[in-house]
Amino acid sequence: MSGPKKQRDRGQTARDFFPKTVLVKRLYVGTKNEAIEELLNALCIEGVLDLERENEVLGAIQEREKVASTGIGGGVAIPHAKNKFADRLGIAVGISEDGIDFGAHDGQAVRLVFCWVCPPTETKKHLAMMRAISSIARDPDDVDKLAHARDRKALLESLGEISIEPNR
Repeated sequence: MSGPKKQRDRGQTARDFFPKTVLVKRLYVGTKNEAIEELLNALCIEGVLDLERENEVLGAIQEREKVASTGIGGGVAIPHAKNKFADRLGIAVGISEDGIDFGAHDGQAVRLVFCWVCPPTETKKHLAMMRAISSIARDPDDVDKLAHARDRKALLESLGEISIEPNR
């Protein structure tokens, strides 16, 4: 008689850091502000943010962009906010075929825009999201794989194929 099967430790994947309700949106915009506006609007429609508070959150993200670009390199940008108007962690991933100028330090146009909001009390989730996305940005193959996702299911499957090392 055999005991319970042991699950093989697969380590963490990028999928472990993203909520199941992650939104995926094709971006056909020319500027980073337009991209951020579109993705925040998608989060409002999803119910993560109250539509009446969208402009306040947008203003907070735009102020942060004035201080330092959230274009982190490798074709990735991470406009985000911890905000009292967010009901829960919500993330919208914008995919741009042409790329968007986010003023990234490496000069690359951004193909993946990870825009998220979370309540101020969600610091651990916020930092975990930053860690996962930073890991993705370091690997051009991972960025390319995600940039070709056509919908939520494809994005989640691709995230499940990306390993996140514990101390990265």
